[in-house]
Amino acid sequence: MIALGWLLLLTALLAPTDLWSQTPQQVRRPDSLRHREQPVQRSPIRELQADLDALLKNKDIAAAHVGVCVLSTETGEFLYRYNDTKAFVPASLTKLLTTAAALELLGGDFRFTTRVYADGRIRQGGDFEGNIIIRGSGDPTWSEAFGNSPDSVFARWIAALDSLGITTIKGNIVCDDSYFDEVRYGRGWMWDDFVMPYSPPVSALAAYDNCVRIAITADTTIGKQARVEVVRGSGAIRVVSNVTTASEEQPLDIVPIRDVGSATVELHGTVPRTTKATPFDIEVPVDNPASYVGMLFRDALERHRIRVRGSVLTAVEWGEPILYSRLPVLTEYVSQPLRSIVAVMNRTSHNLCAEMLLKTIGKESSGTGSFEAGTEYVRAMLQRNGLPSDELAMSDGSGLSRLDLCTPNLMARLLWHVWRSQWRSDFVASLARPGEPGTLRTRLVGTIAERNVAAKTGTLENVSNLAGYVTTRDGEVLCVVVMLNHLLSPEAIARNVQDLVCMRLASFSRR
Repeated sequence: MIALGWLLLLTALLAPTDLWSQTPQQVRRPDSLRHREQPVQRSPIRELQADLDALLKNKDIAAAHVGVCVLSTETGEFLYRYNDTKAFVPASLTKLLTTAAALELLGGDFRFTTRVYADGRIRQGGDFEGNIIIRGSGDPTWSEAFGNSPDSVFARWIAALDSLGITTIKGNIVCDDSYFDEVRYGRGWMWDDFVMPYSPPVSALAAYDNCVRIAITADTTIGKQARVEVVRGSGAIRVVSNVTTASEEQPLDIVPIRDVGSATVELHGTVPRTTKATPFDIEVPVDNPASYVGMLFRDALERHRIRVRGSVLTAVEWGEPILYSRLPVLTEYVSQPLRSIVAVMNRTSHNLCAEMLLKTIGKESSGTGSFEAGTEYVRAMLQRNGLPSDELAMSDGSGLSRLDLCTPNLMARLLWHVWRSQWRSDFVASLARPGEPGTLRTRLVGTIAERNVAAKTGTLENVSNLAGYVTTRDGEVLCVVVMLNHLLSPEAIARNVQDLVCMRLASFSRR
């Protein structure tokens, strides 16, 4: 029995089996526990990219031209790129270029100074025989938007005249805006915007954003002519009204029309009848800002019982060289620092301020206060700092021009450059934030991005853009640019896409 057992064991060992006949490749079965494939390692960046891809597949923006660029300020790597080297109309994102150039050239402490000169002498009895000259320097802050009424500026000047005993000016008020050239509008501005308050003429002297206020009061009878009154600057504009009274249910519908170069504005439309007879106010740009400033000053003088016997003239109308080195300075006005000015400009998207700042850049860098000189400095700034200036076409400082073009890549790299500059804090502080006064006041409130976004918006008809900084869940700061052009859907949809991108980035973590 023992011999038989050994024989069977030996036979089994020597007999061919499937195990020993397999090749080594066949032995390592993929379905065995020992040799199972390791799971694919999670990639937060790939997940982010997939989520952003999905957001941009929104069918409501399928017809739009969409570009996105996300760049880390810490590593310099691009986390996401979508059409980022294509050209887009930037709209008010152009103000970021203007801001960067102004802070680099002028510095955050720069202030505008407007001086008043006396070209004459004071006679006994308080008569000033000669001209009062106002010399502009491009200060955009004589505006309620900056919390600075022109009347408060004039009050200081009048106090200086009072201190000298002046009661009558037997001469002219000459307003010199030659610090800038005479081109009032940027290339590519829409002609029908010239009568709108967001696109007033650009001048080195400006007050009330170069707009007059018109009060329109409905009649008590439907169909009757409404009453129209120029509230301030009555001599700067002539109004021809064709506004009639409509029923209470009708909205205010006023269309202003003015030929370029004309001081006459036609008003067409309707105003709803109200029981309180409360006027509706509209703003209309003036045609000659320097003359407007002079008229406002003259009116302020006369309210203070200082009579002006002469006329209000611009330096061009005066026609003679003004030798300022020979004239005494009566008084002056100094603006708040540039860092405070760009904060208002970017948070509220103040167009006139951006244009005056661009021309100031041109004047201070080349001696010529023009759109061209200002944009040339911006281009040179980009080149000096290794940024792709060939991805920019720039015609103005505010982004009103339809000829402005730039890529999301350029805008993201500009943000990256600024983040590493010495004027980072002034630039970032100028941007709008969710829930705070400015263009993001009603956006992203109550979301994960509410305290993590600082950005500039850019809007024209069929254009909606956003660019700025988003802080991630890890505390990493990202440069973010989302540009949508050729929009056929409501702008609210584009804003929603931008907000969702910011929310996803605010929740991003590399861990």
